[in-house]
Amino acid sequence: MLIQEVTTDLEPKEVISRARVFFTERYSPYAGFIEDEGPTFIRFRVEAGTLMIGVGRRDGRNVVRGSTARLHHELSQFLSGLALPEEVRRNRIGRASALPAA
Repeated sequence: MLIQEVTTDLEPKEVISRARVFFTERYSPYAGFIEDEGPTFIRFRVEAGTLMIGVGRRDGRNVVRGSTARLHHELSQFLSGLALPEEVRRNRIGRASALPAA
């Protein structure tokens, strides 16, 4: 599982809304179906497995984490649209961990 993270000033509701549009309405073989959704997370079922996006707070800003086993490029594309390029963090390989509590 590859975890990617970005810091943004967007509110969780806006991040989840953008994810819903990006991963369900794009004309792509990787378009997904929403499996589960809450105020700070959304999980998609896609042809290549599962993709999860969550939002939490850290140092007064929102942190968006995404994890997927196979759609790394698509996830990077989505996350890069949420923040300035210098704020996108490097990919980390490992287990998904909980976001900091809001």
